Amino acid sequence: MKKPARLRPGDRVAIVSLSSGSLGEPQFLHKYDLAKARLEEYGLQVVAMPNALKGREYLYRHPEARARDLMDAFRDPEIKAVICSIGGDDTIRLLPYVDLQVLGDHPKIFTGFSDTTTNHFMLYQAGVVSYYGLSAMCNLAEYGGINEYTRRAME
Repeated sequence: MKKPARLRPGDRVAIVSLSSGSLGEPQFLHKYDLAKARLEEYGLQVVAMPNALKGREYLYRHPEARARDLMDAFRDPEIKAVICSIGGDDTIRLLPYVDLQVLGDHPKIFTGFSDTTTNHFMLYQAGVVSYYGLSAMCNLAEYGGINEYTRRAME
């Protein structure tokens, strides 16, 4: 198994929405801003992939767009980590659009939970270590701050 390199200040991190498009809904966009600000406190550069904030309806109708964000994030040598916005119930529909060779050839940190388990299996098949847990909406964007347990695990 290939283990991606540890993040360093200045590294670029991508946010993707591979299942639910909740992060792109107007009532939740502030969660992206919170997660971004908290990652920037570690000196990281945060970028939302092009489809990550397009909302539930669009992303449900376009699994190929969600997969393209994943593939583009892995192909981009400037991106060192990929963080899922949240889980959901629809990631299985990305399978026809995912190239395991790309994932294996460009290992990087990948984290998410719940429905994102499907993506973890993709990375496992590609021979890349992934991290079950941390997501933008539920861990990085908690209203009271990142909880101490999550902070220790992340660091």
